[in-house]
Amino acid sequence: MAAGGAIASAIEACYDAALEFDRWPGALQKLADSLGATSCALRTHDQAHPFGCDQRRKSVRAPDSTEHAGFTALWHERIGNGPTPLLDRPQLLAKPPVSFTVEDEITTAEERRVLPYYNEIARPGNREWWASIRVMVKNRSWCVPLFRDAPRGRFYRSEADRFLSVAPDLRRIISVAEKVWDVSLGTSLATLDHVNCAAALLDCHGYVTRVNKHADALFGCGLVIRHGHIHAIDRSSDARLQGLTRAAVTSSSGGSLRAEPVVITRNGSPWLLAEFMPMTSFAHDLFNGGDVLLHFTDLTAELAPTEQLLSQTFQLTAAEARLASGLATGKGIGAASTALAIGRETARTQLRAIFAKTGTCRQAELTALLLRLRKPSSH
Repeated sequence: MAAGGAIASAIEACYDAALEFDRWPGALQKLADSLGATSCALRTHDQAHPFGCDQRRKSVRAPDSTEHAGFTALWHERIGNGPTPLLDRPQLLAKPPVSFTVEDEITTAEERRVLPYYNEIARPGNREWWASIRVMVKNRSWCVPLFRDAPRGRFYRSEADRFLSVAPDLRRIISVAEKVWDVSLGTSLATLDHVNCAAALLDCHGYVTRVNKHADALFGCGLVIRHGHIHAIDRSSDARLQGLTRAAVTSSSGGSLRAEPVVITRNGSPWLLAEFMPMTSFAHDLFNGGDVLLHFTDLTAELAPTEQLLSQTFQLTAAEARLASGLATGKGIGAASTALAIGRETARTQLRAIFAKTGTCRQAELTALLLRLRKPSSH
């Protein structure tokens, strides 16, 4: 984990939150406190995601720190259709995928004096100063917007190293959390068997202690368990996987895991992305043992967004969400209606409602939007 006692404790709390959504407010507040901020949140620049930066039309609860909930409520109440420099301007800076941005880089003193956002929201809400940590997780850009009140003062570019020290852990935390969010974007406790990906628990020596059904299905098809360890059949892939495993088990005693995910090939083509998550005490108890969590992402799967995710993101009815999920896999309206055992006209009526709720007007445009909601990695 990231160096520094308070920051390390906050990062551990965020790892726990990745597995149980209700832990996010407290975990993010610990992160804000450890970094000298008043409050913070977790957002993505992908507006098709429920946690997109622009929350004006969202109904899904997004991860906010404990002390940020009141400011979020004020933002929703007063933002209306008025411009806020925090949504679009940071992206215009064209910074690298992992970066730190402060308020002075996107606004001037005069703008902060006259813009409605500062007069009606930031100052009344005691969040006069803003900064953001940006990371890339697979193909999606995420950020942790941080806020300070006037007594704490502005953020400075000279603080970048301290803020960016948490970026590697944030990437792993979000990577795991996205898989859990896919299962249940809400408050349910996620267990290993409910994580909708191939996952395995390893002990401090790299021996497999438990696998879920998704991982079990991979063995004999590119992966094997040999002498208690997981190996890739492809020799080069196995060398990468064993290197990642050594780095993970070495850091399981409290160090910081800096090893990047590795690609496992099958028949000469990219197939799986292997990643490790360090185990906190909460995760250890939740999973009933294990020192590190190894999880795999299928890079070849055509993943459609879940019906629940579609319903919560676009406020679709259950019937509309079922049709939208079918269309996201590339089915035409005829094939989708046949698969759902509904009439063609019923399907067309539902499709018109889906167009209206998603702001699209053609099926190709709709499919592209839905696939961005669950776009697999292109590693």
